Amino acid sequence: MGTVAATYSLMPEDIDFDFKALIAELPKVVPASIRVAKTEVVPMAFGLKRLEAVFVMEDAAGLVDRLEEALRGLAGIQNVETEQVTLL
Repeated sequence: MGTVAATYSLMPEDIDFDFKALIAELPKVVPASIRVAKTEVVPMAFGLKRLEAVFVMEDAAGLVDRLEEALRGLAGIQNVETEQVTLL
């Protein structure tokens, strides 16, 4: 097994979303064996922003699924999209 980097795009429900609180919450909600490697708030259009987050984890069966489930359960997030999953 190797190490995997997974990049996700998290879209909030409204434009007045508190991204700082979300970034602080991420390490608490993802499974313990997953590390938050990078976060970036990316402007889109008409005041909309999204959070792009990179997570690093071991290439273990079911770990990516558990991460996605945790991200989809975040309050105020309407959509979680997988941008990239790659071996490091």
